[in-house]
Amino acid sequence: MEKRVVVTGIGIVVSNGKNKEEFWANCYTGISGLKCCTLFDTANFSTPIAGEISDDRYPYDEKSPNEKSRIDYMIDECIQDLLVDGNLTPKDITSLGDRAYLSFATSLGTNYKLLQYEKEINKYGEGNAEWLLSISNLLPDIKKKLGIEGGSFTTTTACAASTTAVGIGYDLIQSGKANLVVTGGADPLNEFSYYGFNSLRALSHNVCKPFDINRDGINIGEGCGFIILESLENALQRKAKIYAEISGYGINNEAYHITSPDPKGVGAKLSMMMACGYNQEIIDSIDYINAHGTGTKLNDSMELNAIQQLFQVEKAKVFVSSIKGLVGHCLAAAGIIELILTILSIEREVCIGNSNMICAMTKETSENICLLKNNVALRVEKALSNNFAFAGNTASILISRYYSEKGVNKVSDEIQD
Repeated sequence: MEKRVVVTGIGIVVSNGKNKEEFWANCYTGISGLKCCTLFDTANFSTPIAGEISDDRYPYDEKSPNEKSRIDYMIDECIQDLLVDGNLTPKDITSLGDRAYLSFATSLGTNYKLLQYEKEINKYGEGNAEWLLSISNLLPDIKKKLGIEGGSFTTTTACAASTTAVGIGYDLIQSGKANLVVTGGADPLNEFSYYGFNSLRALSHNVCKPFDINRDGINIGEGCGFIILESLENALQRKAKIYAEISGYGINNEAYHITSPDPKGVGAKLSMMMACGYNQEIIDSIDYINAHGTGTKLNDSMELNAIQQLFQVEKAKVFVSSIKGLVGHCLAAAGIIELILTILSIEREVCIGNSNMICAMTKETSENICLLKNNVALRVEKALSNNFAFAGNTASILISRYYSEKGVNKVSDEIQD
C-alpha cells in the first residue's frame, strides 16, 4: 500500500523574509525584497534590481574555500528554523537511521569556487571546473547538521531543481523506503547568473511583472527553503503539526530548446497532468495554481497556454499567481520557496496576488482562469505549484488540504486507486 506523504516542517530564508512568519507577512502585505544589488557592480547589466538578502553576515566573495560561504549561511539559518518548526532535533532524525533521507537542489553551489573559475576564464581563457564539485560537497555538511544517516540526492535541473527534489522525497516516502525526508534547495546571488541572463536579454529593466501585458523579463533572486516530508504514520506517531499533504508530482523534459519553452506548453501541461495522476476529475477540481510566472514574454504566455489546455470542463474559477514580483527568480531554490508559499496559502486560506501586475494578460485566458491582482480569501482543497527550466525541464507538485485518517482525502485516495 502506498504511503501518504505530509508536510510537517518549514524553514525559509529569502529576500523579503528571514523566516516563515516574516516571509508570509511580507508576501501578504506586498512587501517586496527586490532592490538595487549591493554585492557586485551591476553597471554592465540591464538592471541593478535583484532579490538580495540584506544581511552583513552573509559574505559574497569568500577569500578561501575554508571560509563559510553565502550559501552556507542561508542553509544554516534555514535548518535551524526548520527543526524548530518541525519540533525535531538532529538526534530525533538520527534515531530513524537509514529511514531518513536528504533531497537537495542547487544550480551553482558555493560562490568561492565559481568566482575562482570566472577569474581563471577571464585571465587564461580556460579554468578549473572544480566549482561543479561544490554542488555535491554541500550534502555531507547538511546531512550532519540534520542528523540524517540515510541516503542523499542532489538535483541540478536549473529552475525546476527544488521542485524535482521534492518529487524525489515524495517517491521515497510513498514507496516505503523512507519515513522522513528533508527536501529543499538553495542558490545565492552571483555575477555568473547575472551575466547569463543578461546575455539572453531576459532581465527586466525594472521590477518584474509576471502575467502583465507589459512584462519585460526577470529579476534574479536568492534564497533557501526546506520542508520536512513524513509518512502520515510517522507524523501521527510523533504528534507532529501537519501543514498539508503532497498528493503527487510530475517531471518531464520537452526537449524543445536549450533556453526557450515550447510555446504550445506541451511539457508544462504534461508535468501538471502527471502530478494529478492523469486524473481529469482531480485536474478539474484544482482551486489554485502557484505559477512559475517569471515575467518574461515567452514563459508567461507558454504557461497560460498550458493551464488553459489542462481543464476540460467549465468550472467556477482557478486562481493563478506568481510571487517572483516579490522575491525575484531564485533559480534552483525557486520551486521550494514557491511551494512553501502554496502550503501556507492552503493552511491560512489566502492566495497571494501577482505583485506588480497592472494590466493582466486576460486576452490569453478564458473567464474561468483568474490572474490574481490582489490577495483573495480562499479555502483551497487542491493546488499545483509549477516550475519550468532551461533545457526543457518541467516540474509540478500537487498539494492537498490535509484531512485526518478519520476524514476523507479524495485526492490521495483517487491517485492511489
